Amino acid sequence: MDRADIALVDALQRDSSRSIAELADAVALSASACHRRMRSLEERGVIAGYAARVDPRAIGLAAEVFVEITLTSQSREAMDKFERAVGDFDDILECHLMSGGADYLLRVAATDLDHYGRIHRDCLARLPGVSAMRSSFSLRLIKRFTGYPVAKR
Repeated sequence: MDRADIALVDALQRDSSRSIAELADAVALSASACHRRMRSLEERGVIAGYAARVDPRAIGLAAEVFVEITLTSQSREAMDKFERAVGDFDDILECHLMSGGADYLLRVAATDLDHYGRIHRDCLARLPGVSAMRSSFSLRLIKRFTGYPVAKR
């Protein structure tokens, strides 16, 4: 990626709802060049999609929970089965295969502790091959992810 691509990706991460003309002005390109670069970045997989950032509290999700999962087996079959099952539950926002003590780290959002209890019982407890689960609750968000630091490389 050249400087113009980096500037464009940075601008899109800040606000992808702007028009092509506004983005072009922000990154010092013509509208047609900006549009061509956006399409190229999309085709190359640099831009994976566009979405609105939603404040979870504004939609009633006040509790953010990180769940460390350890499986009974680290066989390919066990991991594949677990990973497929994770995809079936909308309450699981993210799932990361980890190094270290736990096999996976899940991020879950809930309205409150009672809601998380239901997610634990109805979702997490149904995941295959789990030998241990440890939940940690976020007390306060200090910094929310807003985009990758492409301009700082």
